[in-house]
Amino acid sequence: MNSPSAQIIFKETHPTNVGNTYHIISGSFRSLSLFLLVFSPLNRSLSHVQTIPAFGPHQYLFSDKGKGHVYSTSWALPPLLSSWQVETSDHPNVPWRVNHINNVPITATSSYITLPPPFTHIYSTGGPTGEVHLVDSKTGGFGDKVQQFLFVPESELESADKTRVALRYGSHGIEFSTQGHAFIPVLGTDSIEMYARDPATGQLRHLSSNASPRGHGDGPRHVKVHPNGKILYSVTEHTNFVDAYQIHETSLVYISSRPLLPPILSATLPTTSSSDPHTRSHFRGDTLMLSPSTAQNPAPCALLATTRGSTGNVRGWLSIFRLGPSGEFLDDFVRFETPTSGGKANALDVRAKEDTNGGMWILLTDDDDHAASGERGGVRVLEWDGWGKGNVSVVAQWPPRNDASQGETMLGGSHAIWLD
Repeated sequence: MNSPSAQIIFKETHPTNVGNTYHIISGSFRSLSLFLLVFSPLNRSLSHVQTIPAFGPHQYLFSDKGKGHVYSTSWALPPLLSSWQVETSDHPNVPWRVNHINNVPITATSSYITLPPPFTHIYSTGGPTGEVHLVDSKTGGFGDKVQQFLFVPESELESADKTRVALRYGSHGIEFSTQGHAFIPVLGTDSIEMYARDPATGQLRHLSSNASPRGHGDGPRHVKVHPNGKILYSVTEHTNFVDAYQIHETSLVYISSRPLLPPILSATLPTTSSSDPHTRSHFRGDTLMLSPSTAQNPAPCALLATTRGSTGNVRGWLSIFRLGPSGEFLDDFVRFETPTSGGKANALDVRAKEDTNGGMWILLTDDDDHAASGERGGVRVLEWDGWGKGNVSVVAQWPPRNDASQGETMLGGSHAIWLD
């Protein structure tokens, strides 16, 4: 495997004249609430709009952008999923509001949730199970459950761990291709499970188990599918790589990898002889996102991925990898050492900048103890202007340093997403 040499990127500020504001919703590992924020590119600030009473810590969030709904997982017990309605406003003096729609019980704590086109079925996965729910056509919330699929033998489900601990070893995400395939990474089996989706019922039919390229202890955690439906990307939690696969009709074929860490750090893996892959490394690969489609760049020009430090003494990393027109890795990439370890977070979301070609606003959530204590924000906005146009920079954070005056303190972020 050939990998380009690392280019280490640190903070640098870029002026902008963008006057729009963008809304963000975030969960927290240490609070039961959700938090509605607004980002001003002109003022380079994050402000608190609403604290939303919710039902459990660590909400992983998905927004059906443009339709006004948000869906979330949590670490609540007994396990559940929640849906929310977003009241938008075009008037500067009328704030947005988020209102609860409904909850549904699920079998095991879920870590990931998504609503793919044609937006009729909601999919969630976590630990030993995954579930499919209808979208209620009247409320936009959860309707009936239409399928449950398993990652343990059915005879073992009753005794299987269904708490958040199982997320370290079970299923951890689900993504769909434009060709009707679904892909679920499973950390404990070091595999990516491939399914076919029935367009009428929304149910999934298993096609194949696809082994991670480095074998036992790789820990595939999150996946994304290129819009062309031909390339799948996967982050490995335990070995800190981004892998690319070619999508075939019923299986995946491994193509190549890129390391999440600079070579000097990659050379130290693994750091212990622990039999538990989750504790073997100083770093834990986390999430990944494709750069958003724009008129200038309809195909993604970059893949963004993060890794976390395993303790508060080890800072995490954000890597941005350049992609070719067909989704292949090119040689250009940048790295940004995150302000803290990221704790259990360092999760990502991205949106395009309106004043640059290829530039992005990047959301980065932080659950490090420094963020929870108020020393540093639980949600940060990073700025990157695109290839060859400057460095990654932190431009805003919330809560502001040592400021808990805006209602309930976030106490560290778990996952934040752009709502507009």
